[in-house]
Amino acid sequence: MKRPLTFLFYHYGKIPRYLRNAIEHVRIFNPNAEIMLITDGIGDVPMLAPFGICHHEMADFPSDELKMFRRTYRHISCFKERYERFVLERWFVTETIRRQRPERIYIMQDSDVAVFGDALGLLSLLPDCSIALSSNNPHFTYVSGDISGFLRFILEFYADEAHVADSLRRHNEGLNSSHMYNMGEMQFLYEFMQASSDMQKFSTNTPAGYVDVNLHIPEGFDFMQLRRRPRKKVFWKKEGDRVIPYFRNNGHLVRVFLVHFQGPGKRVFFRFNTTQPATNPVNLMFLNVIFQNRLLAGLT
Repeated sequence: MKRPLTFLFYHYGKIPRYLRNAIEHVRIFNPNAEIMLITDGIGDVPMLAPFGICHHEMADFPSDELKMFRRTYRHISCFKERYERFVLERWFVTETIRRQRPERIYIMQDSDVAVFGDALGLLSLLPDCSIALSSNNPHFTYVSGDISGFLRFILEFYADEAHVADSLRRHNEGLNSSHMYNMGEMQFLYEFMQASSDMQKFSTNTPAGYVDVNLHIPEGFDFMQLRRRPRKKVFWKKEGDRVIPYFRNNGHLVRVFLVHFQGPGKRVFFRFNTTQPATNPVNLMFLNVIFQNRLLAGLT
């Protein structure tokens, strides 16, 4: 029997349009999944009510580990402190949520990600571990078991003054060089994967579709060189009453399971929205022109 699925979205500050798009995609392609939005200091979210989400605040999920983290955290990063703290705090909240209902599979999904498939279809492809990351990026992470080991790893870092001092030194030395060093989520993930089998990567090239790392990273697919950065070419195909993106590699089209609109890619997220499918020939042609023509793509 398949375990029930819960998508976890975390956000603080004003709700952006692309978060609505991301949640909408989950509801369309995973209609039976639970969707939880955990926010920090945000009141009601009426614009998300149509998607049947469960809205909570971070304060709804206290734990001793989270208290310890907040008490000992040291900011060693070029990113804003609130952001860096929040992305780490969500791991502590996720474990609290998981402990309350350990029978479920949880997906920590970034708010700039569009899903085009059934997330349950990837379960049989995942490594046998508690935390499965899509490549090195935590934008679509499966949590299927106890992640307290990762939380201890974070807490032990801040409890070790020598380790903290060394990381601060490395960060300061990197401020004026091309070798920037931040002790934030990405570094913790990298170091923990080296130390424990509880966290592993899963292949982005899956039978269910390609798990995109970043729309602006070619990853071997056909791409356009825009003014400031490349962007993968997108080939749209009609499937039932939806249009689905494909990438092309060596002349072969590869179905896309997930698109990550990291950074400037967020500006085109809304064009991937599928509540009102663009399945008529004119709309489909428009999408293909926009996402395959360099001059037009540069205007979007």
